Amino acid sequence: MEGLFLDSRRLLDGPWNAFERDIARLLVQNGFEDVRIVGGPGDKGADVLGVKKGRLWVVQCKFTSGGYPDPRAVDEVIESGRFYGAERYAVATSRPWGPAMHAAVDRWAKLGIKVDRLDPPSLVTMMRRSPEYPRSRRDLRRYQECCVDKLVGALRETGRGQLVLATGLGKTVVMAEATAQLLRDGVIDTGRVLVLADKRELVDQLQRAFWQQLPKTVPTHRLADGEEPSFWDGITFATVQSVASRLDSIPEFGLVWVDEAHHIGSESFRKVIDVLSPPMLGGATATPWRGDNYDIDQLLGEPVIRMGIDEGLRRGFLCEADYRLLADNIDWEFVRNQSRHSYSIKELNTRLLIPTRDEEAARMIADIFQREQRQSVVVFCASVAHAKAFAGMLRLYGFEADAITGDLEARERDKRMAALRKGSLNAVTTVDIFNEGVDVPDVDMLAFMRVTHSRRIFVQQLGRGLRISPHKEKVVVLDFVSDLRRISEVVRLQAAVAGDVERLHFMERVVQFHNAGAGEFMLDWMLDQADLMTREGDSKLDVPQFNFPEPAKPGSVQ
Repeated sequence: MEGLFLDSRRLLDGPWNAFERDIARLLVQNGFEDVRIVGGPGDKGADVLGVKKGRLWVVQCKFTSGGYPDPRAVDEVIESGRFYGAERYAVATSRPWGPAMHAAVDRWAKLGIKVDRLDPPSLVTMMRRSPEYPRSRRDLRRYQECCVDKLVGALRETGRGQLVLATGLGKTVVMAEATAQLLRDGVIDTGRVLVLADKRELVDQLQRAFWQQLPKTVPTHRLADGEEPSFWDGITFATVQSVASRLDSIPEFGLVWVDEAHHIGSESFRKVIDVLSPPMLGGATATPWRGDNYDIDQLLGEPVIRMGIDEGLRRGFLCEADYRLLADNIDWEFVRNQSRHSYSIKELNTRLLIPTRDEEAARMIADIFQREQRQSVVVFCASVAHAKAFAGMLRLYGFEADAITGDLEARERDKRMAALRKGSLNAVTTVDIFNEGVDVPDVDMLAFMRVTHSRRIFVQQLGRGLRISPHKEKVVVLDFVSDLRRISEVVRLQAAVAGDVERLHFMERVVQFHNAGAGEFMLDWMLDQADLMTREGDSKLDVPQFNFPEPAKPGSVQ
């Protein structure tokens, strides 16, 4: 059974978590929907969940390097099925079943509960009968086909290829299709591909996204969190940190991809790429700008295609955005003077929580959410403390709300993300978790509560709401701008600093928001630049170009 993604090498050598993921991929390959890997602490005995023909399956996976699998897996899958409300049960094993496991299945069968046997012979048969590509494989749009052709051509001819596509336009699909084509044509040296990312969550999402576009002959692996592939043929998805720590032991790769390629200028990425020196190097990003002015074209070459949010919207490839700027009446000089720390303008939003302002913003979000029948909202906050506080504020206004932040354990983040996707949470507050690698196409409302923003972060976060979904006609964006106007996607956000968060109460001062015009904000932004104190390492701020009309002179009519 060599040459399939789940073959004798995986069954014999694992590792166990790769076996578990291959079982999930096998379900995807055979038309299961909403396939999720749930194994881990608190999984209630389940490892993989999937839906087929409206029925929920729960699968317990047992990888063993020798001997019979533990027969307790049968009882565990029944228990987990009851917890998750499953209608079908299965146990997948890497070794043949022993008499005790068969007896356990027969015992439950007498009670009217069937447990499907996914032992090695059954898995081999299922793999061979699987379609060449998953039924969920995405058909490429014409511009995506063009991207694949140009990317493949650039990689074959120059060994370099860069793709710039706005969030929601399918850059991961393009990378996966380009990789499949290059592997199919046999032009990748060694037949090994490495896909690099800077976070574990991105690694997992990339691997899952690639599955939908790959033939069953291409195995996938993971190098992260201490996990290492038992063999390297096919595609390995890895964090740059995991590769950097193993540069002396990992094999050569014929093609290396850098996802979110704006990171490629960082020291860790450049070191890895320099040591690996792959014959082909590709990268894709929605936001090619870096605060340190490093030119990523140096490593990747000129982009073969650029398509930003504006063109994506104009051509109907992104969801319509109903963008509303909401200005407050807070006197920020008053705030600074009232604060016991006398924070500078640039520090206010990372160090202060202003309950009065948050309460008014939460009220407006709730009012618009209900009046315009929105499904779910993501609120971008200034800090972890602010995200948690604002989630509590939203709950007071009737939302099922929670914070998804970087201080949560990975399993808890996954749990809350799943709740958002299935609708049991309709409001999420966050800081930067949603910037990269998060796919929530049904989100139809965004709210920005941060005062300052970098162009890259703003575009990344705005892109979370621009994905097309059959369940929404537009995304409503509420931008609660304050002292530094978002019109310009202005300044780089200062890294969060450690220390206490000060809560400043306004007593009788009431915060109000009003809708403001773009021309007014443009003038205010230019004045605001004078308030910015240059930080060490900051790049020079250039006045951006806009297509807004000139604002009317005072006293005139427009």
